[in-house]
Amino acid sequence: MKHKYVEKVRAYFSRPDKPAFSIHELRALGIPYSYAKLLLHHLTKKGEIIRIRRGWYTFHPDPLVFIYTLPPGTAYYGLGFAAHIHGAWAQVPNPEILTYAAPRKIRTGTHQLLDANIIVRRISPKLFGGYTLIRHGNWLLPVSTPEKTLLDILYYKYPFTDEIIEELAEKIDTQEITRLLHEHPYPKRVKNTIKKLTAKQRQKAEHQYTATK
Repeated sequence: MKHKYVEKVRAYFSRPDKPAFSIHELRALGIPYSYAKLLLHHLTKKGEIIRIRRGWYTFHPDPLVFIYTLPPGTAYYGLGFAAHIHGAWAQVPNPEILTYAAPRKIRTGTHQLLDANIIVRRISPKLFGGYTLIRHGNWLLPVSTPEKTLLDILYYKYPFTDEIIEELAEKIDTQEITRLLHEHPYPKRVKNTIKKLTAKQRQKAEHQYTATK
């Protein structure tokens, strides 16, 4: 292997703030495509880098780097995984990515990385949004807010909804979830469930307020 190319890849792509890189980024460094393929195969075989999916690699042994293979601003971690991150579910489920880049940029379904199953779901551009950036090591991880997590869990009929919904409802801001419902065309069944939940939250707050007087 040409030492200068190997060192160049290490210098540019092993940085703590660089979660993932593509073979096309090697070409941008002036490395010929055929040689870039050989170099990546060599580093993968050595165990120095990890193949995330076709054309994408990382120096970091963390399955959550998967989301950085998608175009910025097109995807976020959501559903049960987001509920766990927000402290609304004790279970540690498979990470699930919601993206409107599928299936054009990536296939939907389960992807395996470092013994983890990463689940990719397509979301309509009209329903996309409502995520925040959460510090994860040296990276900012896009994760749906508690309000958007609740809406998506109801929309996708997440199989563990009953285990999550009450705890998650405790963490939502009613004004924020009302705003999201106004901006995104969720179906009536989702809106009706949210109305019941927010009414229940208001009654609970009023009861607590009365009890403290």
